[in-house]
Amino acid sequence: MRSESFHGASVTILASLTLYDWFAGFTLSGWVAFSLVGNFAIFGASVALCGWIGQRFADRKLFEAAQPITRGDAILAFTAVLLNSLVAIVGWMLWKAGWIRITHPAWWRTVLDVVIFLGAMDFGMYVFHRLAHHRWIYSWIHARHHTHESVNPISLFVLNPFEVVGFGALMISVMMLVPLSGAAVLIYLTLNVFFGTLGHAGVEPFPESWRRRQLLREIGSSSFHAGHHRTPTTNFGFYTLIWDRLFGTLERPNRPSFRP
Repeated sequence: MRSESFHGASVTILASLTLYDWFAGFTLSGWVAFSLVGNFAIFGASVALCGWIGQRFADRKLFEAAQPITRGDAILAFTAVLLNSLVAIVGWMLWKAGWIRITHPAWWRTVLDVVIFLGAMDFGMYVFHRLAHHRWIYSWIHARHHTHESVNPISLFVLNPFEVVGFGALMISVMMLVPLSGAAVLIYLTLNVFFGTLGHAGVEPFPESWRRRQLLREIGSSSFHAGHHRTPTTNFGFYTLIWDRLFGTLERPNRPSFRP
């Protein structure tokens, strides 16, 4: 079993190496087109996954009703996808110029890099999320997102452009400071979309039994982020509850309030 696991990890690393070789072969115009198509595909996949989760766990709703989708929401979501594409373009250019270093190490280092990347981004996003709630900043940067007192499938993308660019800048900064495994970067990007989609699904798919397990209960669930939309002075974290627990901003009690 262990040899099969090592073989699977080696295949994953080799596949990521081949993929990055393919990325390196793009022209700038080709990468721009790829980034746009890729980010709109990610948007579509997130919306579809959000809808599926909402239907699959419809008996575990966290809000009375979904947030209506407005024209303004659609415009902000469209803008967010364009800016995410811009972040991908800038990141690619910095990688090609040698400012971002992508490695292809052994499987254990890839696992460690996923933990490092997730931890750094989780902490950075917690800090900037709290700053976005400061009274001098909130009204002109983050308040628009909190017009969604409940959520809908595009809530994840209803953000002020400064927030989108800020997240991208944080991610690129981490990648410039820490050489990361190529596979770890792809895993992180996948987890980021998954957590964002899950947090705005409006239902709680995680079983209640997870809350009795020390490690699993630290995961940022739908209930956790729903608590932030209900009480914006709590639950600032994204992937974990760790920073809210450490800095005293965790909603109490942090329990789901399923609505039939």
